[in-house]
Order: sequence, then structure tokens, then C-alpha cells
Amino acid sequence: MKKKFMGVMLAAALVASLAGCGKNSDNNTSDADDTSNKAITAEEYNATIASNAEVYKKYVTLPEYKGVEVTVDKSSLTVTDDDVESYISNILSSYATSEEITEGTTADGDTITLDYSGKLDGTAFSGGTATDASYTIGSGRFITDLDQGLIGLTLGQEYDIPCTFPSDYSNSDLAGKDVIFTVTVHSITKKTLPDLTDEWVAENAEKIGIEGTTVEDLRNETRQYLEDAGRSTYESEKYSAVYSVIKDGVTVNGYPQAELDSLKSILKQNMQTEYEQYQAYYEASGISDFSSYLSSVYNLADDEAYEEYATETAQNYLLEKMILTIIAADNGIEVTAEEINAIGAIYADYYGYTDYQEIIDTYGQEMNAELGYEKLCEKTQSFLNENAVEV
Repeated sequence: MKKKFMGVMLAAALVASLAGCGKNSDNNTSDADDTSNKAITAEEYNATIASNAEVYKKYVTLPEYKGVEVTVDKSSLTVTDDDVESYISNILSSYATSEEITEGTTADGDTITLDYSGKLDGTAFSGGTATDASYTIGSGRFITDLDQGLIGLTLGQEYDIPCTFPSDYSNSDLAGKDVIFTVTVHSITKKTLPDLTDEWVAENAEKIGIEGTTVEDLRNETRQYLEDAGRSTYESEKYSAVYSVIKDGVTVNGYPQAELDSLKSILKQNMQTEYEQYQAYYEASGISDFSSYLSSVYNLADDEAYEEYATETAQNYLLEKMILTIIAADNGIEVTAEEINAIGAIYADYYGYTDYQEIIDTYGQEMNAELGYEKLCEKTQSFLNENAVEV
């Protein structure tokens, strides 16, 4: 089945740039100041960069954006052997087999099934009793005394574990109090990881997404993946720091109304689509309609609260778009049709379409403008990072 697009106007800033948006009739206006997405070909997108920038300059005045000084955490750029082995261990864990043990003693790290009952001065207290609960010793979900008291217990035997709640415990009735937990551990779930061999890697290479077939290949590709991810994290954090400085210095005189209205409309449509997609789940949770969904999930109690949220969200997105488009136009940053079509091909493959043309046929040529800006955003962010000064 073809997957629905999940959020067109929030590309880069909020969510992925494809969405179940449909065509917006407001986008077809001939108003020269309407910068909302138009039905254009991929070849026509580049010309919109300069024209949109001229409109945006009526609303924002940029500070100096070259040579911005920022401090960026570079720890993500370092990938150690331990990082590689830990990542591979997580892969192996997802292929582990489980066996329930009903004899023996517990150890740190064991996942156990237990009954427990906590008593304060001989009286059970609220939230302190459970049957057949699953718990991993050492996870820290229980208070420290109880967590560590579960180590070395014989399965099937009942134990009284004296515990003291922390003085800063969230429940003031229990904070700092001495209690007794009566516990019985019924079973331990033992996980057995597969042996890391060339044969195992070759058999599972496609599933884990690598091209190689040996343990060495797995380690090399894992390192490359972690280095790429670390570089992406670093670049993202650097851009966030640079943009924060630029945003603090920009003068905002308003927003192009047509595009702002279009973004707010698409935001509401995306929220409605999300609600409808998971309506059965929400109704089971007591959320019976879209209004209660907005109240429960987004904490938007009424129309006024929603309007404030929608306006702020759209303005934040549009401000960044105006800034990046002006910088791109002033520095000759362009987006080619080939680049737009390449992104489209990636989305077509991911969302189960035959090709990018099928996406265009389904959602309209506005997608060229949307994907064009996604590429423009990427290029301009890289430009700002390259011209920033790390201190």
C-alpha cells in the first residue's frame, strides 16, 4: 500500500517535507506578493528563489550573517571502537533468543517476573503492590534499595527487603520513610545473543542493511554509519547555533499574508489527517473528536489557543524560510531540476510510488516548489556553516 505523505509545510523545521496536503486553491493566486508554493516545473523553481527573496525583503532585514561566532560540541565527531562494538551489540540483541528460567538466583541485569508488596508501618501503601511485574535489575525504575535488594534471590522464595525512600521522593507521604517490600521472583528471562561470525553476517546482511558479508565488513560499515551520523549531528547543531544568532539580530516587519495563511491551513489539515489516521487509538483513550484531540495531545483548550499556536508555528517556519531564501538569492545559491528530481525519486522509492512523476500526478506540481525549497534549505544551511567561525 502506498504510504500517505505526512507533513508538507513543515519540511526541515518540524517534520519531513512530504505530506497528505492536496492542492491548495489559495496557491493559484496571481498576486505578485504571494510566495506560497505554486504549480511549477522543476526547471522553473530556480527562478522563484530571486523573486521570493525580493518579496521577503519587504518583511525582514538581515544582520551580518557571515563570520558568525558560535561554540559547537564536537564530541559527536569522535567514533571509538567501543562505540562500534556497542552498536553491533545492539544489532545482535535484536536477534537474540529468549528463554524463561524458573530455577536459580537473580543477578544484576536480569529481566525478572516478580510479585511485590510494599508496606509502611505494616500497612500497604498505594502504588506499592503488583503481581507478575516485569523488571530489569539495575534499570533504576525501582528505588535503589529495592533494585539492589533483588540481586541474589532464589526463584520461588519469598523475601522481605527493607528499603528507605529517598528524601526527595515525589510522593511526600513516602519521602524518607522506611518500608518493607515483600517480594517473590518467579522467573528470569535469559537472552542468548547469536555468535558474531562471518556466516551470521552473510546470512543477515540484507536485513541489517549492509553490503558486506563478513564481520570486518560489518565493523567497517558500522563505523562509517556512526561517523556519518555524528557529522550530521554536528552540522545540525552548528547550524542551529548560527541560525539562533541570525534570528536574534533580524528585524521583522511582518509576514507575507498569503503564504502565512496557506501554512496555517496546511498545518490544520495535517493535524486533522493525523487524528483521522489514529482515530481508533485516540477513541480508545477517551479522545472522541478533533477538538478533544487538540486539547489532550496539543494542550490547546479552545479556538483561541489553537489560533495562537498555529500562527506562532507558521511564523517560525516562515521566518526561517525568508531568511534562508534571501541569503540564497544574495549569494547565488541555486537549485537545479536534477536535484529536485533526485529528491523526488528518493521519496517515491520510500513511499512506494513508481517514480517521482507519479507523486506529481497525485499531488500536483506544487511538490516541485516544496522539494526545491528543501534542497535550497540544505544548501544554504551548509553555506552558513562554512562561513561561521567556531570559538
